[in-house]
Amino acid sequence: MSLEEQLQLKEEELTNLVSSFAAKEGTNVTSISGLEFIRSAKPLVPVHIMHEPALCIVLQGRKVISIIGEDFFYGKGEYLVVAVDLPVIGEILQASEMEPYLCLRLNFNLMQIAEVSKEYKQHSTNHHATGRGIFVDQTDEVLDALIRLVKLLHSPDDTEILAPLIIKEILYRIMQGKHGHTVKSLVAKGSKLSEVAAALDYLRNHFSHEIKIDGLAKKVNLSPSALYHHFKQITTMTPVQYQRALRLHEARRLIIGKKMRVADAAFLVGYESPSYFNREYRKMFGKPPGKDRKENLNLYNV
Repeated sequence: MSLEEQLQLKEEELTNLVSSFAAKEGTNVTSISGLEFIRSAKPLVPVHIMHEPALCIVLQGRKVISIIGEDFFYGKGEYLVVAVDLPVIGEILQASEMEPYLCLRLNFNLMQIAEVSKEYKQHSTNHHATGRGIFVDQTDEVLDALIRLVKLLHSPDDTEILAPLIIKEILYRIMQGKHGHTVKSLVAKGSKLSEVAAALDYLRNHFSHEIKIDGLAKKVNLSPSALYHHFKQITTMTPVQYQRALRLHEARRLIIGKKMRVADAAFLVGYESPSYFNREYRKMFGKPPGKDRKENLNLYNV
C-alpha cells in the first residue's frame, strides 16, 4: 500500500470517528477538554469572531479564515493553526446535506506550548524568527495522534491520563512542521515573538485602558519600532488596531450575548463617545449594534 493510500485510510478513519460524535449542527463539545467538533450541512455566511489559539482540521468541506488583507483557505487534508488570539472572519464555503462540513478543533494555550517546548529543548529556536500567528499546513504528521485522541472518547476512564499526553504529541508535531519555528518562538525566552506575545497578553487584559505604544514597548523590552514591526508581522495589525478589535468584539459579546445597552457596553470597553463607537462598530461588523443584535440573537448561545 502506498503512503498516499495509507494517508487516505487514516483521513477516512478520523472522519468517521468525528462524524459519529458530531451529532448536531454547530459546535459539539466533547468530554476531552479543548476538543470540539463542528458540523454544518450548508455553507454559512462570514462570521466575525475573536479566534483563540487552536488547531482546526477540516475533514469534509472547505473553509476560509480572513484577517486584515489575507485569506487562509483550508479543506480536506489540511489544518489551520491559530497560535495567538486573533480577530478573524470565518466562512464555511463548501457543505451539503450529503457531505456536511466537518471540522475537528483542538483549543490550546501558550502555556501548553511552553511545556512541550521545554521538554523538547534539544530542538533549537531561532530567536529572530518572524511569521504569522496563523498558518495552514498538511495533516499527515498529526493524523495518527488525532485518531488516538478521538478514540479516547470511547474509553472515558483513560481520558484523564492519556489525553494530555496525546495533546502534547500533537503540539510537538505542529512545532516540528514548516511553521513550527513561529510557534516555538512565541514561548522562547528572549525571542522577539515571545515579547510580542507578552504585548498581546497585556492588551487582552487592559484593552479598555488607553495604551501608549512607547509604554507598551517598554513593558515587553522592545523598542517602539521593533514592537510595531513584529506585532504587525504576527497579527497583520498594529497594536492600536488590535486593541480596537478587542474592544469591539467584547462590546459585541456584551450587547448580543448579555443584552447590555449599547451605550453601557461602549463605555465599559473604553469608548467615551457613543457616536464614535457606533461608527467603529459598523465599520468592523457591517451594521449598527442594534441591527446586529436583532439579526444575531443566538450568536453566543452555541
